[in-house]
Amino acid sequence: MTTPAEPRPNDNSSIELPRHAPICRSPKGMTWDQRPVPPPRDGVPPSPPAASGGVADGPADPDEPVCPNPELRVADPGEFVAAVPALLGFFPRRSLVACLLHEAPDRPDSLRLGSVARHDLDVPGRAAWARLAGQLTVICAQEQALAVLILIVDDRAGAPRAGDPGARSARHRELVGVLRGALEAEGVEVAEAVVVREITDEGLWWSLLHFDCLGLQSDPMASPIALAHVLDGRPIRASRAELEAVVAPDPHATAEVAAQLDAAVEEARRRYERAVRHCEPGHYSRDALELVLWLIATADSGGSLEPRELADLAVALRDSTVRDALFALAASDHANAAEAVWTRLCRCVDGDDRAEAATLLGYSAYLRGDGPLAGVALAAALAADPGHRIAALLDTALRTGLPPHEVRKLARSGQDRAASVGVELGIDPDRFDR
Repeated sequence: MTTPAEPRPNDNSSIELPRHAPICRSPKGMTWDQRPVPPPRDGVPPSPPAASGGVADGPADPDEPVCPNPELRVADPGEFVAAVPALLGFFPRRSLVACLLHEAPDRPDSLRLGSVARHDLDVPGRAAWARLAGQLTVICAQEQALAVLILIVDDRAGAPRAGDPGARSARHRELVGVLRGALEAEGVEVAEAVVVREITDEGLWWSLLHFDCLGLQSDPMASPIALAHVLDGRPIRASRAELEAVVAPDPHATAEVAAQLDAAVEEARRRYERAVRHCEPGHYSRDALELVLWLIATADSGGSLEPRELADLAVALRDSTVRDALFALAASDHANAAEAVWTRLCRCVDGDDRAEAATLLGYSAYLRGDGPLAGVALAAALAADPGHRIAALLDTALRTGLPPHEVRKLARSGQDRAASVGVELGIDPDRFDR
């Protein structure tokens, strides 16, 4: 089963490669051939990479497109393979990973990474592969990519030996051939296609484009991107399932909060009626928003939210003014604290309440560039409420490669919505324009 596209969008490019496409000629490792990269189409210079390219969900759709933060100089395929878990946020298994490359405007002798799109490897038939190829060409066109690096992770694969191309070699070569034909028809070169059984230190990699080209991987946890993630407090998870567990429902906590919901709803109803009696219905939204902000501050200071407080929080988010205002926190100094609260809440409520919390979590992760978490959270929101319009719009934006700055307007709108009920969030307007 495939998963929604999950970009880690960021307008800053990251991996740098020598300008010329990598061609591996030595069994000891990769060398760089002097083959020129295709020129930009229609004379238009490539723009800086968009956040990440993604596509609609489906059996042949790429998943987890990401664009990381730190810069990395890649000297051989082993280093490229080692960087992939950090780019995705987890170690892929039975996956095809496509890394888009762009011209580096400040370094004409280099290429830079744009999107990184992951796709489940086990999809049936050439028709599905053709759909995947079509989706990748769309992403490449959107980002004006010049070349693509392809990685296949397949624990069933066998390395080539003299007279033996290796287990599953024919299938992998056929898949890459389909992708290569579609991409090169649009002027996008497949710079290299590499296979590994798993991503691990000193694990073997081998090329599908050059029979005698193979080598050893670098340590994935020691790559510059992995180290940057650790310093930034972003874990690299062992699998996608581990990432999905971050937002998985907690039945015990859900039961505890559910037991408090009726009381929370009744209290909210009384406050709303009181505001209406005073002809000031906006006061209810203001009070509910201030309650949420207080609960986030409590959690940020180390306090633990009790089931009743979580129930109050869930009920407050049922007010669209409150919910909309809280999108602004993703651009504030309190983004991490708010994100932790949304994560906790979406695990201990269900239905529409889970959708609201998961949407706020997905937006926060999207804005800070954690595409994998954003995709998982938005998928959870849509599973809980398929009709949630904001979750659907964010999910589409994420999977079509819209960069974070293009969705910052939602945070700006949130600050305006808070101000409309008399709550000043005090977020620097410059944060909405980054």
